[in-house]
Amino acid sequence: MADCDRLFILLVLCPVLVLQTVSRADISENGCDLYIPSTDASGSCVAYDLTLLASLPGVSFTSDYNYTLAVCGNVQNVPAVCSGKNSAPAYQYNSSNCYVIGQLQSSYVFPVDPTNSSAGIRIAYNDGEGGSKYWPRAVIYDFYCDPNAGIGRPLSVVEWPTYTYKVRWPTAYACPIQTAVGSCPVPTFDGTWNLLRFRPRPSWFDDAKFGIFIHWGVYSVPSFKSEWYWHKLMSGTPEYVEFHNSVYGCSGIMTDQFPCNGSIFSYADFAAMFKAELFNPDEWASVIKRAGAKYVVFTSKHHEGFCNFPSPQHFNWNSMDVGPNRDLVADLSASVRAVGLRMGLYHSLREWFHPLYLQDQKDNCSTTSFVDEIITPTLMQLVNTYKPDVVWSDGSGDNPCSHDSVRYWKAPEFLSWVYNESPIKDTVVINNRWGHHSFGDYITGADRYSPEVLIPYKWESCYTIQNSSWGYDRTEDISSFWNTTHLLRQLVSSVACNGNLLLNAGPTADGRILPIFEERLTQMGAWLSINGEAIYGSVPWRVQNDTVDRNTWYTASKDGLSVYAITFVAPTPGGEFVLTQPVPTVSTSVTLLGYNGILPFTSQSDGVHITFPVDIPFGTLRYAWTIKMTNIN
Repeated sequence: MADCDRLFILLVLCPVLVLQTVSRADISENGCDLYIPSTDASGSCVAYDLTLLASLPGVSFTSDYNYTLAVCGNVQNVPAVCSGKNSAPAYQYNSSNCYVIGQLQSSYVFPVDPTNSSAGIRIAYNDGEGGSKYWPRAVIYDFYCDPNAGIGRPLSVVEWPTYTYKVRWPTAYACPIQTAVGSCPVPTFDGTWNLLRFRPRPSWFDDAKFGIFIHWGVYSVPSFKSEWYWHKLMSGTPEYVEFHNSVYGCSGIMTDQFPCNGSIFSYADFAAMFKAELFNPDEWASVIKRAGAKYVVFTSKHHEGFCNFPSPQHFNWNSMDVGPNRDLVADLSASVRAVGLRMGLYHSLREWFHPLYLQDQKDNCSTTSFVDEIITPTLMQLVNTYKPDVVWSDGSGDNPCSHDSVRYWKAPEFLSWVYNESPIKDTVVINNRWGHHSFGDYITGADRYSPEVLIPYKWESCYTIQNSSWGYDRTEDISSFWNTTHLLRQLVSSVACNGNLLLNAGPTADGRILPIFEERLTQMGAWLSINGEAIYGSVPWRVQNDTVDRNTWYTASKDGLSVYAITFVAPTPGGEFVLTQPVPTVSTSVTLLGYNGILPFTSQSDGVHITFPVDIPFGTLRYAWTIKMTNIN
């Protein structure tokens, strides 16, 4: 966190930053004038003038290291420990070590939000001292437009990925001063992770908070235990082989251990049974809309390699050629967008048993035939044809060589194409599951990731309603489904800690979202219809949960005027509830979302004591209760 009480007086030279690499020769007395493309259809440029910020004293941030920063120039009053270092726009140091963070001649300018050119401006300085093979030390200044902030001040420094230090600074001087005519393309990404880390993330994803994950494919036919059915079968997992042999026919797997009489029934034979005859994409979209979700991520292709769209690279192993005989991705995308939601696509990199993938692994990835002939063309088809708002990558490999995002999957090359040239370059968000050394617009942790602590960089928890499986598992009973309170707790704790929740439902092979999934989703939507202002568009507060009661989580409005305490402890009508973290002022007001009235409170030594009304409408207020506080310190 920034320590803005400690200031260094800095003299800075102010280059006129253009959208290409800035050299020392660009230093001018004209100030820090910046231009980025407008997001409207005019084709013009939006102008910024950060000259005043460039003339201000620098700010020292203190965490594990100190950071001395200059805007639009090199630090002139260099800290003593950095005296032997090259001139730089930023230094990272402690009492005995100093590192250069970026170089003035390696600077880049982007809109801070590629979907809104008026949101502010990002300046990045690259090629600092040390770092890693894939990214040297760099600093990113994110100047956000806040008309009421005046000069403002930096609020935080976040390191993500490693050796990349992002500074957030709301200021009135990051509001555009005019719209200029002319061409001002942003820098292009060069097919390396080094520059891809500077790509700003579209703000819609941060505001959305809640999405629905859908796992649907050939594995939905047996719907036995897991969407990894084929892999478990081929590896000889006893319960899978025995089930398959007894229900469908001889698998032919490990016949000495699992003898079977009769004809062979292979996993590929399930494809003809995946008919989706009851699939109604409008009904799915309606269920998801009622859930209060803002985006969908649908499995275009899982690890089995079967595509839910017509893929030239997957002849007779896609939903147009066999089974449903329809383009499932296109149909669902149209319905989801028709109800005003964003549509994303999950795509597995690996395909367990594809001959080219197996050969590449056998060659220790000295060949990349599978990537060049199958994966890259398939991904480009998905982007160009369906224009997803999310590209959700998964399955980066089955041995060490195929875990390499650069050497094998060529991920930075694909992402550079997406961000430079594709029809979704300004709106898409892409996760980070591309293998070793990879990076994305946000972090997807391990499945069912639930840190319950603040993660400074944007992250997402992918979670299941049916607690063991992603694809529908018909072997489980109702005890295997999380209840609505548990699912809402996952949503609230994720949002409080700077995350999103991507909640999975697995449809049946015939295309139904079963009533138990629909019930959970509808109940979550009913809660969000009352409490949504504490979730959508919110930001983490200064603390994430109450120190006394970890059943209470905090969020805040972007403008900082409102703080929300969301508790999973049912209030007692007329009873008292204590919050230890808020500090009220004489102007503080306390309300309960979904109840019409002001709640009385007192400020005592152990916290704020809030009195609940005697007529709490428990018929509509269920699962979790949101206390809204305005004008608190």
